Amino acid sequence: MYHGFGYIPGVMAKVAPVNVREIAARAGVSHITVSRALRDAPNVAPATKARVRKVAKELGYTPNPLVGAFTAHIRRRRGEAVGCTLAWLSGQPLNRRPLWLQPYLTGAERRATELGFTLDESICTQDIKAERLAQLIQARGIRGVIIPNLHYFATEVPEIPGVTMVSLGSSFAARPMHTVSPDTFTNVGTLFSHLLSLGYQRIGFCEHRFGAALTQGAAWGAYLFHQQRLTTKNRLPPLAGLGVGRDEPVAHKRFTEWIERYRPDCMVTGFMHARGWLEDMGLSVPGDIGVVHYQMADDTPGWSGIDPFPEAMGAAAVDLLTAHIQRNEYGTPALAKHMKFAGRWVEGQTTRRVRDLPTPEDLDPASHSHTVEWFMREIHSRKSR
Repeated sequence: MYHGFGYIPGVMAKVAPVNVREIAARAGVSHITVSRALRDAPNVAPATKARVRKVAKELGYTPNPLVGAFTAHIRRRRGEAVGCTLAWLSGQPLNRRPLWLQPYLTGAERRATELGFTLDESICTQDIKAERLAQLIQARGIRGVIIPNLHYFATEVPEIPGVTMVSLGSSFAARPMHTVSPDTFTNVGTLFSHLLSLGYQRIGFCEHRFGAALTQGAAWGAYLFHQQRLTTKNRLPPLAGLGVGRDEPVAHKRFTEWIERYRPDCMVTGFMHARGWLEDMGLSVPGDIGVVHYQMADDTPGWSGIDPFPEAMGAAAVDLLTAHIQRNEYGTPALAKHMKFAGRWVEGQTTRRVRDLPTPEDLDPASHSHTVEWFMREIHSRKSR
């Protein structure tokens, strides 16, 4: 290798990275075509894409992430789209979409715009066959799909060639799928810590059957785990599997009977009806009983509970989706990625301090579900003995 006017023996020359113009010269196409082919753009013939990719592999081409980031930055500054459309599938028409889902969509829309993508939210899967849905997505040139809460869909979302998908919320699809969802297990643990600090001792749990499906049993399981922090006499059986819709009157009756029998001083729940049902019984919230929501939304104003950061999750779904598009990774993933968001405690109007901090007698010292802080205190206290 030459350096200035001299030659330094034993030092090998650094090989310059392969660029798109070299690939273009070898493949017999323009550098613009190479760029589009490597991004799997729909306006490049499949045969041309295959030839360009073969040449790129032979030359040892690897994309420069800094160049990609700079290009994306320039496009955002100019307000340009990247020529790629994403879709937000919905199981309900626009005028019937649930209020709690809107912040997730807002976050996804904002992030897609920042990255220069277009987010199509007009596709409703209600009463549409899987084959027709696939045709519609391909006809619109959609390369990435966000599927919010799969259980709301009246039709199966099929695997579509050249399209990558991310589920917002737990995925019930038979095939592997990338997901972005709340860390429900951690969030229920956070609720327990705050409720104990407020002096609650008999903490109950109720959940409707759709909530159990949405969380894949995470809230239910976390409740059973964290109630081990209570003494045996204060561990109450969970009230799960409550019906909704036509089954709501039966669920209301079950709820009332459970409250009268077990007399909890606070309820952890995942559905907004619980507060109204308690008040129907003549109980004051939070005077007679506290109630907290493990995944608060716009339809639970004033509640205490967990803010799951819905806009951040919507944005993360777009980030995950576009990362796979940029790497030309489509179809069913060999290894699905699951991104979970831990929420934050919000002190609302449905809890109060019922007494001073718990004494050691109120908690089970042999519990395996204490907080990390408890473990650290225990470890340090043992070291000092």
